[in-house]
Amino acid sequence: MKLQLTLFFFFLMLSISQGQNSGQKVHGTVLDQDTKVPLIGATVIILNSDPIKGTSTDIDGRYVIENVPLGRQDILIQYLGYEPKTIWQIDIGSGKEVVVDVELLESTTELNEVVIEAKKDPSSPNNEMAVVSTRSFSLEQSERFAASMNDPGRMALSFAGVNLTDDITNEISIRGNSPKGLLWRLEGIEIPVPNHFNIEGLYAGNVSILSNNLLGTSDFSTGAFAAEYGNALSGVYDLRLRTGNERKREYTVQVGFLGIEASAEGPFVKGKRSTYLANYRYSTLGLFKAVGTDLGGDLFTSFQDLNLKLNFPTRKAGTFSVFMVGGLSSAGYEPERDTTKWRSGWDQKRVEEDYQNHFIATGIGHRYIINTQNYVHTTLAYTRAGNDLTHSYLTDSLTLEEYWKYQVNNSAIRLSTQFNTKFNSKHHLRYGLNYNHLIFSLTDMWPTGWKKEFRAIGSGNFFQTYIQHKFRINGNLTFLSGIHTSYFDVNGKFALEPRLALDWKFAPNHKLSFGAGMHSRQESLAFYLIQEEGTPGYINRYLDNSRAIHLVLGYDFKFFQDFSLHTEIYYQYLYGIPVRTRRNGFSILNDNEAYETKRLVNNGIGTNYGLELTIEKSFSKNYYFLITGSFYNSLYQGSDQIWRNTRYNGNYITSVTAGKDFRVGKNGKHLIGVNAKFFYAGGRRITPIDLEASIAQGEEVHIESQRFEGRVDDYLRLDVRLRFKHNLKKIAWEVSLDIQNVTNRLNEIDRRYDPASQSIVKRHQQGFIPVLRFRVEF
Repeated sequence: MKLQLTLFFFFLMLSISQGQNSGQKVHGTVLDQDTKVPLIGATVIILNSDPIKGTSTDIDGRYVIENVPLGRQDILIQYLGYEPKTIWQIDIGSGKEVVVDVELLESTTELNEVVIEAKKDPSSPNNEMAVVSTRSFSLEQSERFAASMNDPGRMALSFAGVNLTDDITNEISIRGNSPKGLLWRLEGIEIPVPNHFNIEGLYAGNVSILSNNLLGTSDFSTGAFAAEYGNALSGVYDLRLRTGNERKREYTVQVGFLGIEASAEGPFVKGKRSTYLANYRYSTLGLFKAVGTDLGGDLFTSFQDLNLKLNFPTRKAGTFSVFMVGGLSSAGYEPERDTTKWRSGWDQKRVEEDYQNHFIATGIGHRYIINTQNYVHTTLAYTRAGNDLTHSYLTDSLTLEEYWKYQVNNSAIRLSTQFNTKFNSKHHLRYGLNYNHLIFSLTDMWPTGWKKEFRAIGSGNFFQTYIQHKFRINGNLTFLSGIHTSYFDVNGKFALEPRLALDWKFAPNHKLSFGAGMHSRQESLAFYLIQEEGTPGYINRYLDNSRAIHLVLGYDFKFFQDFSLHTEIYYQYLYGIPVRTRRNGFSILNDNEAYETKRLVNNGIGTNYGLELTIEKSFSKNYYFLITGSFYNSLYQGSDQIWRNTRYNGNYITSVTAGKDFRVGKNGKHLIGVNAKFFYAGGRRITPIDLEASIAQGEEVHIESQRFEGRVDDYLRLDVRLRFKHNLKKIAWEVSLDIQNVTNRLNEIDRRYDPASQSIVKRHQQGFIPVLRFRVEF
């Protein structure tokens, strides 16, 4: 806190001494959306500028506009034979040049026809093959949304159909599905969950390793996925990293509650196009510990991460890139060594917990334009995630004795190749393959007490192919079809998954969309390879993939400029879900364990259906809002063939995310931002506790015949984000305050039986949390 205040007053005095900047550079590239070929001579204009500021693209599709006024600006991009596009409300600051890369779609209309519509919906997908249940999100949104903590997972809570499982993690449930059904992709390849403090199969983690300073425009899908997405049941995060500024070296330094971080970007050699972009963060609490500062308390945490993107364009060999996202984290509790503070019997104060986590996703990408109609993009990557968790007990002689050890290493070598062919303005074909060589090891052991040990060690190969075709029948009607196939050699299972979608603008400002598809997802390798030590054979080696059929019908209505209504109804039928061989209510849909020691069969089913409504005012005139409502039902059958609620069947979700910028100072060059988010959702399902049986047995006993018929209290939370940005001549600084859970409401997380009071007690989540951050760009 002292460091942040010192920096704040330093830059406040610097603000007084420096003059104001007259403008900033805006530059970027303009490409064909389907072929990525540069568009030579495209016009780029700053709307409402006086005098008009604009330029045209060069032979490489690049443009530069000098001295663009600070503040919010609209940019119009036009090219003969292509649909024009307007990028609205770009925030121009003095600290960094603004890079706006644009892809234009070739028009299906004749050249003598007049195209009036030029505005692009800012939430429309980055992936043109995804037309239903998909929206894009950007770096600016991750910084603006209240309580997003610059984290894509937390930011998604503002979107329809998305619920959080608890305050402590950033794990999300989509349309009543298990969080395990979510696919994470980075630069076109599948990655493990990119969180610090993640424990495979047990805990999702709570701090994202991904830096929003590197985040490019990315997509979030909640159903009926495009054919290129496989191994997903509930949703897809398709994340892209931006490239560094090729014209100027720029830097960002920020200090906040989560850590101290610095980023740098620019050309390796001035005047050349090869660039770097890197961000490093070290946790604030870990830094205090490193310098010997005692903050009090028994819990210690520390983490650090590095994000990197290198870009190397060539004249003839295409564009090469190198990326890396990596992180290390540790946490634990120290045992109490003062024996006078111990209680008789088992005492949690005598437990030492030590937790270590590592994550890396790194690779090489290559995009090559074969000709004006074809290009290919290939990525070769290595991913690894793992943790080492040890619990020890302090004996009467003050020596530590291990009683639980949990180790996981999950590695993969991944290859992805995607081809794109544009036959003409109406027909676009995309096809490709993914190869994943998976290497896995897990040890779960209790050296004392239970004296059990389970191991899962082995490797496997996962193959995926896909083909999808986009047919633009005319400027208002688009039909998409495709097939995704996969083969997993660990269990020998094959999947054939057809997909189709329709996008129809049947009237001005009105659009219908439809999507349907089959989808599947494999379990963690631990499920297939798990063995009990001393017992031969695999428990569930030949378990099949879980599968689903998705149907989505959507309607969009733009009733005013920048105002839109979007609604979707959906139905999902899940089948081949792993359940127990013995008749009971168990289903993998509700399971949050790393593996299963009981025999499973693919006889379970489930269903999710619901209605989602979104009213959105995109950012313009210095304000925005996003209002969502979701009503849904999520049910399943175990091996007993009884329909029950799933663990994640909250039935209803509503959220209101809104904000306003106030331009202050000369010509409105500085900014005060006020953002808020209100979130309300039905309580998570639980199995009721049998109080009488618990008292009689001296431990918690559930009423299994009422599995998931109970629920915790409804979840309600209000978050606020305040920010002030000051633009100097060549520097911009910003101070922001995120206030999470402003009302200090203690939302219930679960219920437990307390033997001491012989009663059922409610456990609660986090209360009021202020998060201060100071940021400098230069």
